[in-house]
Amino acid sequence: MLCATMRSDSRKSRAPVWVLWVVAISFALHASEEYFTGWQSWALQISGIVVPTSLFISANFVAVVAAFAVAWNGWKWPAVSLIFPAATLVNGIFFHILPTIAMRRVSPGVYTASLLYLPFSSYAFFAAWRNRVSRKSMALAFLLGVVLNCAVVLGVWFMSDTPLRTAL
Repeated sequence: MLCATMRSDSRKSRAPVWVLWVVAISFALHASEEYFTGWQSWALQISGIVVPTSLFISANFVAVVAAFAVAWNGWKWPAVSLIFPAATLVNGIFFHILPTIAMRRVSPGVYTASLLYLPFSSYAFFAAWRNRVSRKSMALAFLLGVVLNCAVVLGVWFMSDTPLRTAL
């Protein structure tokens, strides 16, 4: 049933493929912004998470490749096509924009989250809706995007040299 939901809209969708490519490119730009603006030291100061540079680069490389693979797939499986737009919306809002507002301190990645993630990822969902992608597929994609974010956060936490984790 899950695969059927993922493929259910494949013949109906005429949503623009370019938006999936822009989301993938924004993902790469976002990872670069985080790296060059000190996300690793920010994460250490805010949450005590120590993320070695090799882990940061390799994890983001895999994610960027996956985002481009999804864009390459186009809208064949709309629920899959919308996973990265969903994940980037969740990441942008809950891990960059809201922390920047709450802490009154710029979160590394907040600029690409605000200027690229929010408009283009939102547009991907709007284009899907406008092109009659089912609500079920969009909801599944959003759920999978949330799960992807949680998996990344937990994965980074478990693979990092976090003092709390190493004490367990």
